[in-house]
Amino acid sequence: MLCSHGYLKVNRRIVDNEQIYEENEQFITMYHDRITTASDIFYLHDILDITFKNMSGKKGFLYLHTTRGVYSFYTNAKPDRLIRAYKEIKHQS
Repeated sequence: MLCSHGYLKVNRRIVDNEQIYEENEQFITMYHDRITTASDIFYLHDILDITFKNMSGKKGFLYLHTTRGVYSFYTNAKPDRLIRAYKEIKHQS
């Protein structure tokens, strides 16, 4: 494992005609050949770029641009370390 970054999985449900939002912290983990999330595996050769869009303060969206499409992850901290690690690996290959 090279590095890890937390993101929030937001689940919405309706109970007694009221919307309830639940946030669960999960992790994006980078290895030498792949990035894993709670529900998916992205091999580095399939990742085109990783970007971050700041929303307010340190919160924002981390985007994985892949050959299968763009995947977004809501995070409450800037993923600078993860992005740097990805760019270093891609530059070496």
